[in-house]
Amino acid sequence: MPPSRQKDISNPLLKKIIVDVNNSRHNFIAFLWHALFLAFVTTFIDVNTVFSSLVLKIGGSSFHVGMLTGIAVGLPLVTQLLFAGFLAGRTRKKPFLLMGIYLRVLSLAGMGYTLAIAEKSDPSILMFTVFLWVGLFATSGAFAGISYTDILGKALPKSERRRFLISKQAIASVAMLSSALVVRHLVIALPYPKNYMVIFIIAAALLFIATGGFWAIREAPGKVSPLSRMLKVLKAIPHVLKNDKNLSNYILLINASSLGLTVIPFYIALSKARFGLSGHQIGNYLLLQFVGMALSTIIWKKIANRYKFKGISFCYALMGGLLPLLALVLSRTSIDFFQWIFFFSGFVISAGKISIEGILLEITTNDNRAIYAGISGTLSLTTAIFPLIAGMLIERYTFSTVFIFASPVIFSSIFFLKRIQCKP
Repeated sequence: MPPSRQKDISNPLLKKIIVDVNNSRHNFIAFLWHALFLAFVTTFIDVNTVFSSLVLKIGGSSFHVGMLTGIAVGLPLVTQLLFAGFLAGRTRKKPFLLMGIYLRVLSLAGMGYTLAIAEKSDPSILMFTVFLWVGLFATSGAFAGISYTDILGKALPKSERRRFLISKQAIASVAMLSSALVVRHLVIALPYPKNYMVIFIIAAALLFIATGGFWAIREAPGKVSPLSRMLKVLKAIPHVLKNDKNLSNYILLINASSLGLTVIPFYIALSKARFGLSGHQIGNYLLLQFVGMALSTIIWKKIANRYKFKGISFCYALMGGLLPLLALVLSRTSIDFFQWIFFFSGFVISAGKISIEGILLEITTNDNRAIYAGISGTLSLTTAIFPLIAGMLIERYTFSTVFIFASPVIFSSIFFLKRIQCKP
């Protein structure tokens, strides 16, 4: 090797660059490993189809579907502030990320055991136990989610984040599509409750395998935030929102647009009311949803290259607002037409996952990301409250009352999206 070449490699700055590049590639692969197996799990425990149909099979109503959605989707968000203050005082988040995921594995295994003895259980006790396991799964997910976002921001440079999120969604879509075929077969081939028991046991095993990716991540220590206690965070919220318009508009954005996601489980309840709910129907709905997610990834990749995450978020709000109205129209036709609602819901779900996470990464820094994630999650009140109110309104009135109200609220998120200034 020429002397000049040796001299270049001995340069401390060059060494640091080489190490950073190698760590970035290593972490990129580690995150994709987790994303792959988590995608398999996502299909097995899909709130919109699997969980919602399980609650209805036990004997629940639209109110119970709303309660389930509020727990599964809203609880992780509103509890984030509690965990954000705790995690902001830790320089490394990886141990807590692993702890959160192992609690989720436990909850899925517990759900499988509960369904194994379901035939010997009283329906009301069974319903209560299912909600308890869902609550543990959701809460531990909030704990793991803040750690995940913080580690992702530190482990991958900005230049790699968009490529990672698009790659993650592409890999996840293919994995979810293939696993959707497996879940569809299990739902149809096995009798209730054995089919759901097998689904949750497999999901627990897959999630355990997914943790291998996080064991491999090389996490750099971060700074301890001055907002490392929940009380300090609560006191700081008004000041933070006043001084960071990006965050306040982001919170309004996710509050309005998230209705597009939380209304999806009620399409299952609408199906039961209009067409019944067989194992074959549940399997088809699940498959169509994940086919939509897989195909939409191709579209979101092109949009992200030109319009970044805000472009995907615009599509998320537009489609999310149109879908409830379309569901009402197609529910008056036949199931052959109505089932395509779940295909388009796959577009909404994938757009939401990419854009909301991506925008948060772009408006935060390594120092404030955990706190901002906690604040935005805790203030996502509509995500937790809307499913509960929607379930009660549907029981008392009609599906039209809820769906017609949801659409303009979802459309209003476009106004807040335009006011967010993402960093180049």
